Amino acid sequence: MKRVAIVVPRCHESLVGGAEAHGWQYATMLADEYAVDLLTTTASDYVSWNNDLPEGDELREGVRIRRFRVTRGRGDYFHDLHRRLLAHFAARTEAPRVDWPESLQEEFIRAQGPVCTGLERYLATHGDDYAAVIFLTYLYPTTYDGSRALRHRRWGLVPTLHDEPPAYFDAFARMARRVPRFLWNTEAERRLGKRLWGVDGGGIVAMTVSTQRVAPASEAAPYVLYSGRIDTHKGCAMLVEAFEAYKRERPSDLQLVLTGADHIGVRTSANVRYLGFVDEARKFALMAGARAFVHPSPYESLSIVALEAMAQGTPIVVNGACEILVDHVMASGSGYVFRGVAELAGALDAMLTLDDAARTRQACAARDYVLSRYAHDSVRARLIATVEALADN
Repeated sequence: MKRVAIVVPRCHESLVGGAEAHGWQYATMLADEYAVDLLTTTASDYVSWNNDLPEGDELREGVRIRRFRVTRGRGDYFHDLHRRLLAHFAARTEAPRVDWPESLQEEFIRAQGPVCTGLERYLATHGDDYAAVIFLTYLYPTTYDGSRALRHRRWGLVPTLHDEPPAYFDAFARMARRVPRFLWNTEAERRLGKRLWGVDGGGIVAMTVSTQRVAPASEAAPYVLYSGRIDTHKGCAMLVEAFEAYKRERPSDLQLVLTGADHIGVRTSANVRYLGFVDEARKFALMAGARAFVHPSPYESLSIVALEAMAQGTPIVVNGACEILVDHVMASGSGYVFRGVAELAGALDAMLTLDDAARTRQACAARDYVLSRYAHDSVRARLIATVEALADN
C-alpha cells in the first residue's frame, strides 16, 4: 500500500475549522486507499504555538497522527513585525506589494511560528518513504521550510490563499514557483494565485461539506448567524458593531447569534447572543433556522461554514472584499454581497423582505450549488487523482 503524508501546522479533535479540518478531511478520505500519516506539531493554539499536546504517534480513524515539538512559537516580536507589515502595506500608494528584503520576509514567516525542526528533519530523512506529500497551508514554516526538506518532487500544496499582506511576499512567490502541483479550493483562489504569484497550475480539489438536511432550530426570535472563529481578522468586531447600529436604526426582534471561539470578548445584549462552542448537530440546526448566514471575513480561501449554511438552504451575506465568498454568491445565484457597513444594512433589509417564493428559490439555488461542487464522492475522486499524479512524478 502506498504511503501518503499530510503536513498541517496543528491537529486536534477540538479544532473543527480551517486548514485543520481541511487536512483531517483529506487524511480520512485517503485512508481507505493509502497508508496515511498526518504530520503536525504538538501545538493546538495558533496564537502562541505552545507545546500543549504530547509528542509522538496517535492512531485515529485509520490515520497515524505524528506530532513534533514546536521549537519556535509566536511572541511579542512577531506581533511587532506584523504591525510593521500592516503599516507598510497600508502606506503603499501604488499597486499593493511588500518590498521588504527577503531576509526580513523569512524572519516574519518564522517568527509567526510554528517552526518545527523535528518535522523538518523527519521529512529530510523519511520523505522518500511517501508516494506523495501534501502541505497545508502556504503561510507557515511547516510548509515553507518543510517542503524544502524534501529530496523529491512528489509533493503538492493546498495554499488556502487569501488576499492578505503576507501573500504579497516575494518569498512566497518564489516558493509557489517551485510547487509541483497545487490543490486549489476555488477558481477565485486560483485567479488570486496567478495575480500574486504568477502560478495557476494544478486543479480544483476543494473540500466536501456536510449536506444532510436537518430540522431548523426553534429559537425565541428570528436571527442571523455567524459560526467560526470570532476575531477581528474575520471581521467579527465590525459585524457586531454594525449589527447593533442596524438595530438602533431599525428596531425589531431580529438577533445576531454567534458560535465558536471568542477572541474579541463579545458583549451580549438584547440584539447579540453568543452561544460559545456548539456541537455539529446544534450548529447545523442553527444554520437551517437562520434567516441568513453572515460572513464578514475579507480573508477566505473556501469557507466551510458558508457552504454548510448553503447546504441547509440558508442564503449567505458576505463581505465583498473576499473574492472567494463573492464567487459563491454569484455562481449560486443565492445570497448578498456587502461592501461596507451601509451595504451590510441594505443586504439585511433585502434578506428580511424576501417573500416565501423568493426565499424558496434562493434556498434551492444555494443547496444545489453545494451539491454540484462539494459532494463527497467528487471531491474524493479529485483528491485521489491528484495523489496518483504526484506519485508518478
